[in-house]
Amino acid sequence: MILSLLILGQYTYAQNKIEKDSTKNNQLEEVIVTANKIEQKNIDVPVAVTSISTKAIQNARLVDISDLSARVPNYLYQGLGVSFQNIQSIRGIQVFSDNPAVSTYVDDVNSLDIMAAGFTLTDIERIEVLRGPQSTLFGRNAMGGVVNIFTKKPTNKTTGYVELESGNYALQRYTAGIKMPLIKDKLFFGLNGLFQKKDGFMKNSIAGTTSTDTSLNGRTVGDEETTYGNAFLKWMVNDKLSFTANVKHQRDYSNGSAYMVSQFNETIALETPTVINLTRIGSYEREMTNYSLTGKYQAKNFELTSITAFQQISFSYRDMDFPGYYHSFYRSAIGEKSPAQNVWSQEIRINSINKDDKLQYVAGLYGFTQVGYDPTSNLAYEAAPDNYVIYRNKRNNNGYSAFGEVSYRILNKLKAVAGARFDVENRESTFNGFGDAVFVDGVFTQINPDQTKSVSYNAFSPKASLIYSLTQNSNTYATYTRGFRAGGISSQALPAGVRQDYDPEYSDNFEVGYKTSFWNNRVNLNAAAFMINWKDLQFSNIVAPAVYSMENVGDAYSKGIELEANVIPVKGLQLDFAYAVNDAEYKDFDLTRMDFVTGSDIITPIGGNKLSNAPKTTFFTAAQYSIETTEKVNLLFRVEFRNVGGYYTDIQNDLYQPTYQVVNTRFGLSYENYGLFLWTKNLTNEHYLAYGSGDTSFGRSAIAAIPSQIGVTLSFKF
Repeated sequence: MILSLLILGQYTYAQNKIEKDSTKNNQLEEVIVTANKIEQKNIDVPVAVTSISTKAIQNARLVDISDLSARVPNYLYQGLGVSFQNIQSIRGIQVFSDNPAVSTYVDDVNSLDIMAAGFTLTDIERIEVLRGPQSTLFGRNAMGGVVNIFTKKPTNKTTGYVELESGNYALQRYTAGIKMPLIKDKLFFGLNGLFQKKDGFMKNSIAGTTSTDTSLNGRTVGDEETTYGNAFLKWMVNDKLSFTANVKHQRDYSNGSAYMVSQFNETIALETPTVINLTRIGSYEREMTNYSLTGKYQAKNFELTSITAFQQISFSYRDMDFPGYYHSFYRSAIGEKSPAQNVWSQEIRINSINKDDKLQYVAGLYGFTQVGYDPTSNLAYEAAPDNYVIYRNKRNNNGYSAFGEVSYRILNKLKAVAGARFDVENRESTFNGFGDAVFVDGVFTQINPDQTKSVSYNAFSPKASLIYSLTQNSNTYATYTRGFRAGGISSQALPAGVRQDYDPEYSDNFEVGYKTSFWNNRVNLNAAAFMINWKDLQFSNIVAPAVYSMENVGDAYSKGIELEANVIPVKGLQLDFAYAVNDAEYKDFDLTRMDFVTGSDIITPIGGNKLSNAPKTTFFTAAQYSIETTEKVNLLFRVEFRNVGGYYTDIQNDLYQPTYQVVNTRFGLSYENYGLFLWTKNLTNEHYLAYGSGDTSFGRSAIAAIPSQIGVTLSFKF
């Protein structure tokens, strides 16, 4: 079938290459990506990339990164009850420690820490998902790939919008924005914001718990309120030099929190997804502010870019029923906000701009400093009323790197690409152990002094590609890339003889692919086959009662194929397809756990088990019909179908999520600048897990995905 499509594509392109048809809704949008840190056509990039445009984001109502599951081949999003705690898996490569395995960039700024996740999607220009290791240009923690998010920037044209949305589970979502020139061709301003409030879909029941407080029965769990603002100021100093200043602020709050809570096992979660059993209902607040200044200088033959960024994150929570009760703590009060996490980063790069030159290049320097307070290791564990065991952890990390990539057109149709990056990272952690500090009757007591440990790592991440142009609109490529994820230091003191730090992870990715556009740009087709060797997996191991150690436990591999296609068979009708097959397994190693009741080791053979959170298949298809009934009225009908093949959530392969399907719809009309749309998510009310335990050695827990959602959107643009 694939071979037939390729032959048909080349034949059709040859027959239609001189045809031109710019009729609205009769051609696919040109796909531009920044996979190589510069804007290029997707067809020219030797990396598997899914790019989603502004129009596609709006038509599909993509409001959360979780909406990318299956829409992007071999992509799976696992939510841990709140928007800022998640696991992103691409080709089976995922996180088992504090460092993300998939890097997320927002407007060229890396969300360095896992607590920086949950970015609100509103007023988005483009989303790109780069699949496979991307460490050469994007550095640390791009093991599985990169999610690139670009928000809309102000221009000389004054534009604005207002969008009002309401749905079940008391959803209220209000967004608005404006962009304008303050001084034409010189100074531009943009501002957009969001307020969103929704109830959780779970209802609490104290049945089976130790609580006698009946007022907790029927309370919703998973409530969340989010406010977000994004402001830009762009100054064109002259026709060569520009500066863009940006501030983003997001606050997430809940007094019916789903943070750190779950059902007792997957059977309960799937059979009664809307019921949860908690003895207390917790609350949390997260605030995140990102500042960035981007400078660009464009000379005759090159462009210089500087990106300076500063990020602050603070977080507090209390009464989390895990089981047991957990509260944020650092100095003096239960539920207090942790000290702000501060991250500074600086990137400077230079790239060629003449696309007709045989030699193209991009090179740069990157550095960061991070002061962090992990919320899962700065807490008070409630041993009894007004009696708490205190865990504390402070991280001081920094790193720097040099990177570069060159491409050279060897022949008219053959291009070679070579790149490399060298990273150095220094990590320092100050921490205590179980029982080293307590908080009793409002008094903090340090029983044993905190400990401090420092480690340093370095990594070399090469890349090599060959690209062959079959025609003007079709390329085939072969690529090798290496991925790197930083090592670290376990967040609490460990018993004697147990290593406190752990090594980086590495991956080697081999990929071949084909990209084409034909039938007068009415068909896009991308295909890729890959094989990844994943080395020194980091995994949390229990080594003593309530003591966890991060360790390098073994290796894994992942291999598969991915297909994407977009087709406009007739004017106004667009069909989208994405399909992937993934065979991912752990290699031969044993997992050792301590049974702290008997003191003996529990050894579980892992080799040959399927990689957790790696669906064997993902399939996505969408049909969208857009028709203008008059010059002012446009009707839109869209249906999506997603199929996620069965997978295990745990390393032992005991907790299984069967294959599931999700149907989403969006219907409505636009009249001049007004829009009214009805949408549904999970129309058939499919029951499946949003999250399942990654380790079932001493129990299993799970969270069900949200049931059917329905809502209406009213919008106005100018």
